[in-house]
This record gives sequence, C-alpha cells and structure tokens, in this order.
Amino acid sequence: MHLINHHPNLGTMSKTTSNKLKHFYMQTFGCQMNYHDSERMKGMLENMGMTAVIEPNRADVLIINTCAVREKPERKLFGALSLIKKLKDERPEIIIGVTGCMAPRDADTIRQRAPFVDLIIGPRSIHRLPKLISEVRGSASQLDYISLTDDPTPMTPIRRSGMISAWVDVIYGCSYNCSFCAVPSARGKEASRLPADIFAEIDELISMGYKEITLLGQTVNAYGRDWHYKLDSIDVVVDGRIDFAWLLTQIDNRYPELRVRFTSPHPQLFNPRLIKTIANLPTVCEHMHFPLQSADNEVLKRMRRTYTYEKYKSIVDSLRVLVPEIAITTDIIVGFPGETVDQFERTLDAVRGMEFDQAYMFAYSPRRHTTAAEFDDFIHPDEQKRRLHKLIEVANEGFSKINNRQVGNVFEVLVEGPSPKNPDKYSGRTRANKTMIFDGSPEMIGQLIQVEAITAKVWGFDGEMIGRNSAVLEAAGSVV
Repeated sequence: MHLINHHPNLGTMSKTTSNKLKHFYMQTFGCQMNYHDSERMKGMLENMGMTAVIEPNRADVLIINTCAVREKPERKLFGALSLIKKLKDERPEIIIGVTGCMAPRDADTIRQRAPFVDLIIGPRSIHRLPKLISEVRGSASQLDYISLTDDPTPMTPIRRSGMISAWVDVIYGCSYNCSFCAVPSARGKEASRLPADIFAEIDELISMGYKEITLLGQTVNAYGRDWHYKLDSIDVVVDGRIDFAWLLTQIDNRYPELRVRFTSPHPQLFNPRLIKTIANLPTVCEHMHFPLQSADNEVLKRMRRTYTYEKYKSIVDSLRVLVPEIAITTDIIVGFPGETVDQFERTLDAVRGMEFDQAYMFAYSPRRHTTAAEFDDFIHPDEQKRRLHKLIEVANEGFSKINNRQVGNVFEVLVEGPSPKNPDKYSGRTRANKTMIFDGSPEMIGQLIQVEAITAKVWGFDGEMIGRNSAVLEAAGSVV
C-alpha cells in the first residue's frame, strides 16, 4: 500500500494554478545514487517545459534531494529549508519539494519543522514527480508520496550532468538490514531493472558518444536476486542464472568499446564465478569499490554485515591474483557502539595490510529507525574523532605508498576536461579510477590517451602525455 497523505495548506496555491511553471532549482546531498536521481528529476522537469536555474529566488519549483546516511546532510536540509521559507513567504505560489532518503524516513519531522513544504517524495517514487506536481498545483493540499513498495523501475527522461561518463541504475533498494544503515527504511527492498531497459539506456548513451558507464546499486551484485535469478522473457541462459555476472557479460558482449564500472558490491554475494567474470571481461575497469566497514568480526556481527573479515580478504586476494593491477577502494566506520581499542586496532592493521587505494572514512553517526541507534554503549565523540584522525593518517600513508610505486607507469586515461582545481591543466581518470592531471587541450576531452605518471599524490598523479597519442588526436580532428 502506498503511503499517500494529504495536508491542508490554506489554499495559497489555488490562485496561481493557471500560471506556467518556467524554472526549477534543485539542490542535492549524498551519494552517486542521489545525484543520479537528481539527473532523472531534472530530465522530467525539463520535459514539463521548465529550465534549471542556479538562483533559488528565480525558481517556480524548488527540490531538495536529501541524504540520511549521516547527520551533517540532515542539518544541511533544514538549513536550506530555512532559507527557502523566506522565498515561500514572498511567493506563496512556488512549489517546494523534498525528495531522497530523508523523505520516507523523516516525513513527520519535515512536516513539523518545515510545514510550508508542498511535496515529499520517496526515492522509489521519483518517476511520479510530474504527476504529483500537477496534483499539488491543482489542489489546496500538500502531498506525501513515501511508499517503500512502489515500483522504482519505470524509465524516465534524464538530464545527464556530464557528456563522457554516465550512471546507469541496475538495481534499487537493499534487502539487507545492517544495524547502522538508513537505506532499507529509505529505499525499500531490492528491485532489479529489466535487462532490456538497461540495454536501451546504454544504447542511447552510446549513440550520444558516452565512453564510460557506472552501474549503480545499493548492493549491485544482488542483481536478479529478487527474480531468483530467472526471467521468463529470457529462455536461453548458458549457466542458468540471470545475475550480476550475467549482466556484466552481456554488456561486455554488446558494447566492447565501453569502459564499465560498478558500485557497490556486497561481500556475501561474491562467488568464484563473479570474480572470474570481473577478471576476464575487457570492458570492466580494474577498480572496485568494496565496503569493509570494520576488520573486527565481532563489530561486523553487531553491524549485521553477514560476513567476516577473512571472507572479505579472501575475495580481495582472489581478485588480486587474477587482476594484479586492480585498485580496491572501501568504506570504513570507526567508533561504532561497543568498539574497543583493540577492535579499532584490528581495523588499522587491516588498512595497513590490505593496501586500499582510497577510502571513505567516517565516525559512526546514529540514525533514527536503525537498530544501532538503540545501543547503549556509544563511544565518546572525542574518542571517535581520535580514532578517525588516526585511521585517516594511516590510510593516507598507504594511498601515497601505492601511488609512489606506480610513478613511471603509463596509464590509459579518459580525458574529462579542465581540472576543477587548476583550469590551466586537464584532468582524466585511469582505468583504476585514479585522477591524472596533465597539460592538455580541448580536443582531447572524451578521448582515451596514454599518460605517464610523473608525481604521486594521495589522490592520484601529475602526469605527462607520451608520444603515442598522435593517432588518437588526429582521429579526434587535431594534433597537439
């Protein structure tokens, strides 16, 4: 059953329902999935005839796409809403919407603290945005559409934020129940997209000149699990399973010139077949983001992560045997309730020994509606900060060590454009997802070139193009 709630809003919008909506403003917090959701919403709003603006005071529709993973993005939402309220006071006819992971989890709080919000939509229902905007405009009520069982898979227009790399959803939601995680109560259970819809989206991207895709899923290697890995529409499957390994193989067969990335897989769903598939397919880049969270088994058990550190390490070891150049990045939480100093030290030792190429590192932050938020053995914030600073110090040493070993190597780099931090230089990414900064020119954008790593940084390299790029640049229409 969909949770659809109507709230009276004093009829302020009824006076202006005949006016055309011309401009929209969107602010996004959170992960890649949120940013891709925003791309979809922008596409739908443009399809309604609106154009994006960067100044909220010019907008007729204002959407904030929220994140519930940590406390800071939640604070940002209410900070943004406090500014938007002033616009609503001045122009009562504007439509204010809140979407993203806070919408289904915290609709009651949003309504209490920001009663002027017109529309609250959960992540599974963003494909309904145009219809819901029309419904809100045509009534004297506000609307909440926050179902956790809505079908999230209908295709929508998409306004891509780049022209070289693109995100492609393959599975929505998560059927795990990690004790610290807000996602299941925000995005619902797993729902895989039909292969035909995925291939149609990639076909369109190829026709538009995209060179790289990232397959998205909260647990991306759960693809097909909600169908029990079988589909009536696909009769012939060599190994009997329509799963993530099958999907990667199909994409490799259909789009041999494409770079393919994916995020994020779950350790429990790895098997030798998937490991061999990742290793053997030329299109799959030599990089995997693989959340660890903790290297202590007791902490992992309290987190309900359903794997041991030994299981995690065995997967990484197997991948590195088959793909020696693979880069492994990860997520780590420190200061989880009950984590002892010895347990934290085990994670530090693992970071030293595993040699991660990058990591997202956080101190534990309690989330409402999660099991861990009810634990009574929280770590003092000062101790959490100490552990986090130590972890970052150890991890950065490791990142630099790995990159220093690769100085002098030549990498295939997909050129993305001028460097955001130094517009006089150009930036691109290696197949291992390392950033490379080098001297370049506009005609290189979107091209695959060869660059030698000259200086190692924590995040990647400063590099120099090598001579073999002439043919590539001639094909692009110019020689540098």
